[in-house]
Amino acid sequence: MKPPPLKLSSGPGLPVVNIAPFRLKVFTQKTTILKLGVIFTVLLIVALSCKDNEAEIGGCPMFDIVPSPPYDDPIWHPSGEIIGFNHIPIKEIHYTYGYDCPRQARYIYDEDSVGFWLINADGTNQRRALPYSLLTPAWSPDGKWIAFSQGAQLHKMPFDGSRFDTTAIVQLTFEGRNFFPAWSPDGKWIAYNESICDDIKSCGIWITNLESGTHELIGTYGNYPSWHPYNDSLIYLTNHLDKNNTDIGDIIWLYKNMSKTKHLLISIASPNYDNRYPKYSPDGTKIAFISALNTGEGTHLYTINPDGSGLNRLTTSGTLNFSWSPNGKIVYLNFDYSRIDETQGTLWVMDADGSNKQQLTYNSFQLIQ
Repeated sequence: MKPPPLKLSSGPGLPVVNIAPFRLKVFTQKTTILKLGVIFTVLLIVALSCKDNEAEIGGCPMFDIVPSPPYDDPIWHPSGEIIGFNHIPIKEIHYTYGYDCPRQARYIYDEDSVGFWLINADGTNQRRALPYSLLTPAWSPDGKWIAFSQGAQLHKMPFDGSRFDTTAIVQLTFEGRNFFPAWSPDGKWIAYNESICDDIKSCGIWITNLESGTHELIGTYGNYPSWHPYNDSLIYLTNHLDKNNTDIGDIIWLYKNMSKTKHLLISIASPNYDNRYPKYSPDGTKIAFISALNTGEGTHLYTINPDGSGLNRLTTSGTLNFSWSPNGKIVYLNFDYSRIDETQGTLWVMDADGSNKQQLTYNSFQLIQ
């Protein structure tokens, strides 16, 4: 039996909302595949009644092949000079049913080159730094460590500005399934998401004290933590359900670490129904996030003011994840699941207002029809 909705005051300027116990956003197939660095194509078969299972619309068979983007998880280093990202180069794309059927293409990846890569902020010197991907990576504020999830547990690894020390990896968590580490501005805390809800450990947002090694739950059913750049507070997401328990969007909560209090910061509702990765800008004046629209336009990058005003859409094509630079630029993955080509599935850089978009990385593959 579901517990009754909890009625909360939304604070000045926002209406009272009914919020049922927030369920953690389950990792979608896309998240599981892309973040774990699995190098194969996932077939999503649409069950149709047809004698030869080859029903067509517009000449294309009715099944989808969802490719893994060759670039993923961009994170801008605190120095502003380099960007890290996961990379699975594509060798060949086979358009078995023709170029007009991109959802039925077959993708061949260069498995020998998979890994975590670095590139200069100006697009030069793209190089592989590790022979494996880093799941939900995050730089420390001083840039000397990178936190990531491996085997569903959080770790941190030293970085000297050009190389990682794989012999000095430190494991930070030892139970549950933990992702999305976020460093506090002073480097003393890491917030993260625990994704299993059971009697052993509650799911939601936890913070760990890197000096004492203690862990504390601060937000049940929360996801995607992001620290404010200048003070001891952080934001995170939960689902927003109306009085009928219908999912109408998401809530961004603000948690103050010193006072151990939280309050509702922003409600992001329809048409923005699936919101992810809220991240403060370097000056704390904006919150950027990825949002899917119930209008069928795909996922895009938005910014909003911390008081809930000024919602602004920055991208017009599909966007999966992003990272802020120290001076307020944004690197993002341009991808809409449908086709990988010269521009789709690559990393781009733009200004904080969405202007001056420039392609940072490129695909190089053989096209076979």
